[in-house]
Amino acid sequence: SETYDLLKRGVGYTNDELHELFRDWNKGEMRSFLLEITADVFLQPDPETGQRLVDMILDKAGAKGTGKWTAQEAMDIAVPVPGIDIAVSMRDMSIYKKQRVAAFQLYKPKIRAVPADRPKFIALLHDALACSTLLAYAQGLAMLQKASVELKMEIPVQDVARIWQGGCIIRSAYLELFTSIFKKDPGLENILLHKKVAILVRKKQSALRKVIQRAAAMGIPVGGFMNALTWLDASCAEKLPTNLIQAQRDYFGAHGYQRIDKEGNFHTEWKD
Repeated sequence: SETYDLLKRGVGYTNDELHELFRDWNKGEMRSFLLEITADVFLQPDPETGQRLVDMILDKAGAKGTGKWTAQEAMDIAVPVPGIDIAVSMRDMSIYKKQRVAAFQLYKPKIRAVPADRPKFIALLHDALACSTLLAYAQGLAMLQKASVELKMEIPVQDVARIWQGGCIIRSAYLELFTSIFKKDPGLENILLHKKVAILVRKKQSALRKVIQRAAAMGIPVGGFMNALTWLDASCAEKLPTNLIQAQRDYFGAHGYQRIDKEGNFHTEWKD
């Protein structure tokens, strides 16, 4: 949906152009059920107005609870899935239509169109979507692996990926790669740690960064893209600034901390 927003409001694509682009993308490496049906959506007419139906649908998303439950369960077993978290949050954001309209009138935000290099931006957007899709799978699969151990479920992840290929809403060509990876290494904790996935992500992450920069400059919200990149950068960070958080926690709550130079838990009587 963020890709659609960038194309519709940022680039000025018509529904016919959106149909053709998503249809073409579905013929390549990102082939998936969602791309397939999205391409179809843009052609559906509205019998009442004669307009395209997608343009007549109110921008308030429904939810059955599966995203929320997944985010809650992930927190319970301490697995970060920010892609799912932000998806749930943005659906929640969408239901406050009245507030959003009032804020629009108050702040009067302006969408800044994409620069003249339209073909280059479309190519970047393709790779950004591909990269964030890979990272979304990585988060979900990492959660399954952790749950399998924590909850003693013995989930055969290679079979899960294979079954998803057979037919479900997240069916895609990438699952063929994941199935082969887990077949050889069923205990792999995170597919980011596999060389084949690393090659794909490293090749496409630059596009993801550039698209996020463009989206921020245009004033179009892309929390899914941003959270995907944040998760990637944090996952690959040799050092995170959580040492400061631990110092703060010990200062205000005597929660203790660990040291880099010796084993054990420590507490400091911090000076005012």
